[in-house]
Order: sequence, then structure tokens, then C-alpha cells
Amino acid sequence: MQINPFRALLPHLEKIESNDTFFAAVKEDFPHFVQGGCFESREIPALYLCSIQSATHRALGIVACASIQDYLQGAIKRHENTIPAKEEVQIRLWKEQQAMIKPVLLAYPSVPAIETWMQNITDKQAPGLEIPFLADGQTYQIWEVSDPIEVQYIQELFAAFVPRSYIADGHHRCSSSAVLYERDLIKGQANPDFLVALFPSNYLNIQAFHRVLDGVSWTADELTQKLEPYFHIEASPSAVVPNQKFEWGLLVEKRAFRLTWRSDFLEHYHWEKAILDTQLFNEVILPNVFGIVNVRQETRLHYVEGIKGINHLQQEQQRKPQRVAFALYPIDLQEMMLLADHNQALPPKSTWFEPRMKNGVLVRPFPI
Repeated sequence: MQINPFRALLPHLEKIESNDTFFAAVKEDFPHFVQGGCFESREIPALYLCSIQSATHRALGIVACASIQDYLQGAIKRHENTIPAKEEVQIRLWKEQQAMIKPVLLAYPSVPAIETWMQNITDKQAPGLEIPFLADGQTYQIWEVSDPIEVQYIQELFAAFVPRSYIADGHHRCSSSAVLYERDLIKGQANPDFLVALFPSNYLNIQAFHRVLDGVSWTADELTQKLEPYFHIEASPSAVVPNQKFEWGLLVEKRAFRLTWRSDFLEHYHWEKAILDTQLFNEVILPNVFGIVNVRQETRLHYVEGIKGINHLQQEQQRKPQRVAFALYPIDLQEMMLLADHNQALPPKSTWFEPRMKNGVLVRPFPI
């Protein structure tokens, strides 16, 4: 695939009192922050290496611009359907900001030559920007790569060894960029592109998306009886964190259960390229147990990112009466790639990738 350098806006850390507060607000207040001198413009087009370091994990990737044509022609693979109304909201926001302030997160199968190149760059020079986020326990480090020889080298590596990448976060930013291109609203570009952060798949983690459902008036015994045809059910003294695929946790009233899908029922799906827990929840449990057939329009259904932990899910479940929660196991990255390669969409809220870049760390301005 094709990657291109760009002229970035970088945060002016000397003018920022609190990193956590500033970067949390930049999505809403970006034009105000620009007017206040909180961003500085880089005149030379460059690629940027970004390291996201926590206490237990370090991810190193490349922030660049990717071709809209690559997205339209399928080299940038999607696994979610997009909603036109959300695209219009994103386009209006870009018109107000005159910039893309958060890159689309793309995963690609690991390429040792690319990882070696990134490591060599970060070993040879100090980062030009370092941003600690105390609330998240993360530190961002940014290296600028503007040397034409280095830029050309990594472009050639991507062209040769990365025939496709996969959207991990930012489906609507991709599709909105394509809409702008098709409307001829991206001006001044011979080859229209959009901001991306490319991370090797081995640096990314997928967290689960748990489900919370309101308005369930059944007792715990009544609900487990309705679930019995699909699961082996075991009471648990505490909230269950699933240890494997097809194992769920159930929280209802103040009781916890471990649910394991019956193998004879899963045989109905043996012909599928991949059977997903989120798919089973939407296609089997919601309609057959709760009478819900339109997931996207169901206001009683809420989602909780797995990264927040099982205790947070339990608190959400107990925050309101007649509320139940299902804890799911994370989807496997290889399954996501397999389905994307076959142009199949995952159910809504199937994946939560970590780490994902914050708004405003690297900004790509553009006039639209």
C-alpha cells in the first residue's frame, strides 16, 4: 500500500497546562486552541514514528497519509458497515476544524524489515516530542522523519510487503474521506489521502466489547431458564471474566453466572468462516431470548469497553434495576482479518483495539 509524508500540526507543549485536560478537549475546541497558539506548523512534509508506552506494553507505529484510492479499491480493509448520517456529522466537523485531528488506526501483518527500520530510527535519535498522560499511565513519544532517503525507503517497504491493512479504529473517518473525494471537496491534492496511524498487528491488543441490556424484568432463575437451551450454566461467586471463546459471563440482579455455549448448537454454524461471540449474541440471544431483532436501533442495549474491567461492568449492571450484563471474550485478530478479507462485516461494537491514538497528538490540516 501507499503511504505519504504530510505537513503536520504538532501540539505546543509549553502552552499546555495539563496534557490530560487539553487532549481530552481538543476535539471540541480545536479551532480555539489553534488561535491560541497551542499548535505549531511543520513546513517540511514528514512521516512520524509514534511510540505509545504504558507500564506493561509498548506499541510503535508510523503516522502518515494513506491513499483514498487504496481504501476504495480494497487495500485498506474494513470490517464494519458505516452509517451515512455519521459520515455527514464527521464531514461537518472537519469543515469546522479544517483539519483531521485523529488518525485512522490501521493494523497490518508484522513485517520484520519495517519494524527493524522503526527501531533503528528510535535508537539513533531522541524523540522530538514526549507527552506524558498521567491519568492513563501512558507516554507518547514522536519522531519526525523528513529525510527523503528514509522516506523513500519506508515507502518502498510498504509498497512491497504490505499489500493490505485493516481498519482497527476509524471506519467513519475512512468512509467520510471517500465521500469528500467523491464529491470533489478535497482541494489541492493530486492524490487525495487521509491521516492514518499504521501499527504492526503484533503491537496491538483487542479488548472485548461487553453488552448491557435494560428493561429485563425476569428474575435470575427465570432468565437462566430461558438461556438453558443455548448454554451450560454455572453459578459463580463473583463476576466472570471469560477465559476463552464461547465462554460468557452473566450478571443479573446481584448474581453471577458462567455461560458456555452448547457444542451441539454451535454445529449449526460449522459452515461459517468464523463464528463470533458477538454474532451469536445478535443473531441468537437477542431475538430468541429478548425479542430484539434490530440491534442498531435498540435503545435498551449499551456497550462497555472491556478495557474498563469486569468491576466497571458489574457497577454498570447494578446501577439500574432490571438491567443485565453479558461479558464476552475478545475477538481474535486473525478472525477479524479473515472476515475483512472476504468483505464480511462484523457485528457493531465487536472490537476495541489498544492502544489507539489520542486526538491532537498529530494533526493533518487541509482546506475543505
